[in-house]
Amino acid sequence: MPLNAATKTFAILAKRGAGKTYIGGVLAEEFFRNNIPFVVFDPIDVWWGLRLDKNGKDKGLPVVVFGIEHADIKLDREMGRHIAQAIVKDNVSCVISTFGLPKVAQRHLIAEFAEEILNINNAPRHIFIEEAHEYVPQKVFGGMGKTFNSVSNLVVMGRNRGLGVTLLNQRAATVNKDVLTQIDTLIAMRSVGPQDRNALRDWVEYHTAEGDFEKFIQSLPSLPTGEGWLWSPEFLGVFEKIKIRKRETFHPDREKIGLKFQMPHLDQIDVQGFIERFNKIAKPIAKERTAKTEQPQVAIESPDFHALRNDYESKLLVKDIEIRSLQAIIENIRKIIGFDAGAVPIVSSNKNNALIENLPPYEKDIMKAISQHPNIPFTRSQLAIKARKSYTSSAYLTAIRKLIKLNLLKKQGTDIIYEN
Repeated sequence: MPLNAATKTFAILAKRGAGKTYIGGVLAEEFFRNNIPFVVFDPIDVWWGLRLDKNGKDKGLPVVVFGIEHADIKLDREMGRHIAQAIVKDNVSCVISTFGLPKVAQRHLIAEFAEEILNINNAPRHIFIEEAHEYVPQKVFGGMGKTFNSVSNLVVMGRNRGLGVTLLNQRAATVNKDVLTQIDTLIAMRSVGPQDRNALRDWVEYHTAEGDFEKFIQSLPSLPTGEGWLWSPEFLGVFEKIKIRKRETFHPDREKIGLKFQMPHLDQIDVQGFIERFNKIAKPIAKERTAKTEQPQVAIESPDFHALRNDYESKLLVKDIEIRSLQAIIENIRKIIGFDAGAVPIVSSNKNNALIENLPPYEKDIMKAISQHPNIPFTRSQLAIKARKSYTSSAYLTAIRKLIKLNLLKKQGTDIIYEN
């Protein structure tokens, strides 16, 4: 994987025991090796194994673990925004093990975290979400609205804030169809079920992906553990069978360990400073919201184009990391000499409020959704997800045309943008 995979979106789909968490751990190891911080939402309580070597005894990665049973810092449902602020400030990697919290509390926590990280993130960062169907299910009911919106926004708009997302799930059919189609790259491992076949077909058709779909589907039930298909039509331009390398960190398998599933002693030397600072924080960290836009990409299918583009983006990512490191040094010097640059006020204006308020409810929903993110380009399907509309309906397409005609929305290549 090129380094810019850190800010792309993935779905790792496989039945239990086929290796989806294992490959997630491999990706996390690669990100860490390249100084890309990551966050893991872990309702199954196994990702703390990143803290240990593959032998389960020696030191692994210096990752902070929030949780109930296995943790450096005790977790509760109201810590979502606090965690987001702290990891952005210190630029650390962490595992948020929600195992043991009620489902309602888990969903509240990830919703708060996702909203905050999308607003304040200022560096390349990747977020892994295990059991994705718990947060972006195919059918969204009343109480799930906030969680669904927050997590789907993270998937859809994270690219504008340097955030990549990997959704891990046992079945394709249980993850929301509109969210799943926004994924750049599909990693499918051993899986069965006709409904999952249909969900995967929708993904392939949405991306107009080229490849032998029937061969792909027929092979899924018999794939060996650790093997799968990588289908990346837009990001990598590949469709091929892959085998996952061995992990360098510990993978605690509950079935193999059995009832004697105990947390080995964790050496906290590498993360103790963060833990102490986190526990002392009393005031929220100031938010800096800088909208980043992306130019429309030209659809070129050449493998050479994909390789050149990803090499270029990866080099930009390396430079961004170097710049952040130098900025941290400058900030420390400023603190030593007592320099305070002060806060720069953010001034915003909206000349179209009256016009928006007088729109019919359907169009108003669309405008309220996009106006929360001025000057950030959306594809039509991304905006539909944000506004909770069907992007294939004639009513939605008619509304978009109407809003463009009213100059409330503008076209930017194939994207739509709201200029404030």
